[in-house]
Amino acid sequence: MNQRSVRFSKTFLDQFVEHLAWGEAHFGRSAADAVKDRVFYVIETLLARHPAVKRPHPGPGLIAYPVSGTPFVVLSDFDDAELRVPFILHARSDLAGLDPNASEW
Repeated sequence: MNQRSVRFSKTFLDQFVEHLAWGEAHFGRSAADAVKDRVFYVIETLLARHPAVKRPHPGPGLIAYPVSGTPFVVLSDFDDAELRVPFILHARSDLAGLDPNASEW
């Protein structure tokens, strides 16, 4: 199976930088780096190959994948060629009112 390319939105990147900065301030750089590595590993290896591992969330209509070992959920959609990752949110976030078009690319 061919792996899809991965495209991260500016929104995802900004959110992740903010989350990691908070994590580094509270838990140290090595903990934040470990979370960063785990999230990118899951996106680039698991989700890029098997993007339909979960059904779309009924609110935003995006795949909401909780990344184990982290407090984050990655939201994505895909086609045959590309996995698009518009958001990364805290796992306790309310996704019901999230507008998938609110992400800046």
